[in-house]
Amino acid sequence: MRDADDRRRTESCRVCGAELQYLEEARPAVCDICGRPDNAHVVCKAGHYVCDGCHGAEFLVDMRHRLDEMGAVSPHEIAEQLMALPNLPMLGCEHAHIAAGSLMRALENAGVEGVTSDHRTEVLERTARQAVGAYCGLSGVCGVVPALGACYSVLVGGVCGKGPETQGSMRLVSRLAAVTAAHADPGCCKAYVRACLRETAAFLEEHLGIVMPPSPDTVCADVASHPHGCRGPECDWHPVHTSAMYPKDQEEAIVTTPDALDGGGSREIGTSGPAQESYDRFFDLAYAGGALDAKTKILVSLGASLVAGCAP
Repeated sequence: MRDADDRRRTESCRVCGAELQYLEEARPAVCDICGRPDNAHVVCKAGHYVCDGCHGAEFLVDMRHRLDEMGAVSPHEIAEQLMALPNLPMLGCEHAHIAAGSLMRALENAGVEGVTSDHRTEVLERTARQAVGAYCGLSGVCGVVPALGACYSVLVGGVCGKGPETQGSMRLVSRLAAVTAAHADPGCCKAYVRACLRETAAFLEEHLGIVMPPSPDTVCADVASHPHGCRGPECDWHPVHTSAMYPKDQEEAIVTTPDALDGGGSREIGTSGPAQESYDRFFDLAYAGGALDAKTKILVSLGASLVAGCAP
């Protein structure tokens, strides 16, 4: 888990650690980091503002270097390693760069004909032009959507005026828009990355014949960190799902934490001792103190069990 300083920097105001406020209408502001005047849609309660360029600048530079070194052929694996980095903001369009960069690096590693690091650079440049922080709520478009649309466009050589190529990108983007909408209550950038990579992999196989490794069972390590509140069991990657905690058919789950990266990547979970560790982790998250203390939560769960006829 992130330490207190990381939480202050990545889950709230980078300047003072206060809760962020999302505005329905922009108001003039000056970035507290670079001093650039701007129109702000996100400020903290103390009035601090960090522009989109400064929001995740450190992470984006770090991400590009790390992508150069990654050798996995699974975009899901690469994305999980990047999303576990402690300098990644909990929410933000840095996740769009993760989705696009992970996909292009995986295709490059897999030896897909014609895909080079130059294509990855081009995709990330396009992503920077269309992935704008907080605009998922303001315009209805998550930055992950055009980022992966840019990937497809680069793969097929799409530009304005090339009908079939542009149509293909738009069809993928329309599917991804529906995918993000399904996860948008209240919305989670990490869920958007996971769900959209899964959908994009299916689309590439259908339309280009590119077969990628299947999306693994992944247990989200950021349940307690979401500033708007995690969707809980409605999210496919919440620890409550037994398919993620106890993989079926000998498939293995991936749990990503910042510490896992220091050991060379994701941690594999089997069905014996490590599986118990996963359950213990879920139990700790479920019964952590919050609006209700741990004792009250245990009494509520006991009462619900008795009502359901699950007597000890």
